[in-house]
Amino acid sequence: MNMNIKDKIETARKALHNALKGKDNEEKVLEISREIDKYIIEYYKEDKSKKY
Repeated sequence: MNMNIKDKIETARKALHNALKGKDNEEKVLEISREIDKYIIEYYKEDKSKKY
């Protein structure tokens, strides 16, 4: 299944929440956070390229 960018952001956000709640190590939390950052940048690039 191919996820759209909003789904990727939401899935990663949930993973980050679970990592923080589960007291995962700092490196895992940073890894997930960086992934979210990449998806957000991708989202804004896609949005900017759309013509309104």
